[in-house]
Amino acid sequence: MTPLSFDATSLIKYKLSDELLARVAASGSLRSSSCRSAVWRLVLRCLPYETKDWEISLSRSRNHYRALKETHLIDPHDTKFSQDPELNNPLASVEHNPWNTFFEDNDLRDIIGKDVSRTFPEIEFFQGAAIRQMMADILLVYAKEHPFANYRQGMHEILAPLIFVIYLDNEAFLHAKENDELKMLTVEEEDTLNCLFCKDYLEQDSYNLFCAVMLEVSRWYEEPLPSDTTKQSFTKEPYMRVQDSVPASRLMEDLVDIGNLLHEIDPTLAKHLSSLDIPPQLYGIRWLRLLFGREIPLHDLLFLWDVLLIDRPIAPLAKCIFVSLLVQIRHLLLTSDYGGCLQYLMRYPPIADIDSFVKLARHYRNPKKNAKPVIKANNFSHITVAGSSHPNRIQRPQKPSTSKVKNDELESPPTILALAPVFQKVKNSIRDRSNTVSVPTSPRRSNEHRREPLTTPQKNENWAKEVQMMEEQVSTLQIRLNEQDMLCCQVSKALEICAMDVRNAKTNEECVALSQNLLDLSKTLVSMKTAPIGTSPPRGGKNGKPDIQPKNRDPPQIRQVNEMVDMTMKRPQL
Repeated sequence: MTPLSFDATSLIKYKLSDELLARVAASGSLRSSSCRSAVWRLVLRCLPYETKDWEISLSRSRNHYRALKETHLIDPHDTKFSQDPELNNPLASVEHNPWNTFFEDNDLRDIIGKDVSRTFPEIEFFQGAAIRQMMADILLVYAKEHPFANYRQGMHEILAPLIFVIYLDNEAFLHAKENDELKMLTVEEEDTLNCLFCKDYLEQDSYNLFCAVMLEVSRWYEEPLPSDTTKQSFTKEPYMRVQDSVPASRLMEDLVDIGNLLHEIDPTLAKHLSSLDIPPQLYGIRWLRLLFGREIPLHDLLFLWDVLLIDRPIAPLAKCIFVSLLVQIRHLLLTSDYGGCLQYLMRYPPIADIDSFVKLARHYRNPKKNAKPVIKANNFSHITVAGSSHPNRIQRPQKPSTSKVKNDELESPPTILALAPVFQKVKNSIRDRSNTVSVPTSPRRSNEHRREPLTTPQKNENWAKEVQMMEEQVSTLQIRLNEQDMLCCQVSKALEICAMDVRNAKTNEECVALSQNLLDLSKTLVSMKTAPIGTSPPRGGKNGKPDIQPKNRDPPQIRQVNEMVDMTMKRPQL
């Protein structure tokens, strides 16, 4: 599908329809567009397709949010409330006291504030106080206006990309105006776009778009009804697995459907995860509630949402995206144990080619209409979405796959298992170490021993020497760590003595002398953390003060902490 040129002027010049916007979203044209937020509002019915009605619709939605904010965000100091101390008093229990509502919302404000402060910490845009306050107000108004859904953890990560996209489009339109790129528009058309991309209404437009998205995903935030809980209570048994219980909410029902869909698309992978007792209910709640916001970087997530929001209702395509995420890393999952699989599922490796991934998800959604793309290794398995090293590449090696891999399936990359024979030899040499050096017990056996070649004992003896050297290296490093702990403890005692002297100091001269002692102690601690054994730690001098004279002695030689010791040198003695 060829990309279309789609910018702010296209919203006015083209005849907008669902088919056109679906083609624009699927082709990836919105990735470089400056009107992505407008397309999202159109497909979610926040705006009508008739551009002449935009100003009326926008004015209505913005005024509606302003009224909701005045109703739900109570400020007892506001002049609209009575300032009579008997009616407006934090300690008064009278009816219609604004402080009652204010205190009731405090707990919810704290929860929302903590979640908002953790939103996309790697992106500077979300660290500003104004954006955080805006997000907190939107989420609080939504929770008060929708008590059936209230606020659930994860909603802040649905709101964050929406604010980000609207803000970028507003800035891009302002930049286009400054560069005089709107010459072909009439005055009325430019006024319409000015109303649409007005940065003064960022909060109002974000709330309107957030409510539209929550209509689609609120099913995954609903709590199970009391009737459903009582209905399934008699089926619960001790140690029952989550996948064996009756689904208590639509979220759990969708996760069960995803498990069945995975079994149809990739039975081998489904059987492997089932054998490890890893159902979608164990890791998929976050995937669905956040619309895969933690599994895909933000710049690729926006393109995924382009395709996801255009295909409404979004639940069927979201299930296909869920399964596609599993198929993408099937070669990693099939070669991992329980812990390794959970690490990949909880810290999903970034996708290299998001276009092929989206095509795969759309193929699962409609196999007859969308061809299956050819996908090889399409993930950076050594890092996480945040850019740090993946735990599986640091801590746990992969196990070899026992199943035969077909030609069209993904092949597993080489892992640390290539060193397995070396580790096996080390283990065998340690186990058979007592047999490597043997003394003949009789002359006859001694002669036989001379006639036979000693290839194997010599090999084992070499391995034994290497293992012995490794053990000595480890013991030397452990001794050095013990030395550092001992020296640090003694310096800390000297610091305590100096602190007591600071408390008892009465003149400025004493304070200056004690401050100098503290600086000397600090320098001594740094220089002595890798000091060789035999260096005496600071001891108490006259009047209980530490006797530190760094200028009268040479500082100890500083070495790297992870430096290996030459085994030909004499081992230090404690």
